Amino acid sequence: MAKSERIRTVAGMVPELPPVLPLVDGRLTSQQIADITDSIRNLIRAVNGRLSFGDGSNSSQSGNVDGQLKTVKFVAANTDYEVPHGLGRIPIGIVVLSTDADAAVVRGSSQGSWGKTRLFVRCNIAGTTALFVVV
Repeated sequence: MAKSERIRTVAGMVPELPPVLPLVDGRLTSQQIADITDSIRNLIRAVNGRLSFGDGSNSSQSGNVDGQLKTVKFVAANTDYEVPHGLGRIPIGIVVLSTDADAAVVRGSSQGSWGKTRLFVRCNIAGTTALFVVV
């Protein structure tokens, strides 16, 4: 089985807070106040109507959702496809974002065999390519 690690991108993610150094005389410096204020503003902007599934690139971190984006080409219909993932936990499911076939149904399968590094999916139409989030 192939291994898949989440590729961390910044698309849809809140930037990290810069380190806050020890206080001088018990007071925050103007730079520390600015860094904290900017971080809070970034968090508010990211959450208020801007939660994201990321940039859509395969195996990337799915924005600010604890998941991983996957693109799978289903060569055969109604066949289990093993998909490696980098969640480090057993997924709870998939969220299909798009397919290139009008009547395609992509779903999780063999869920009892899902693990911390892999899951199984299937599609009802051969030749379909699907983009989904493993969550």
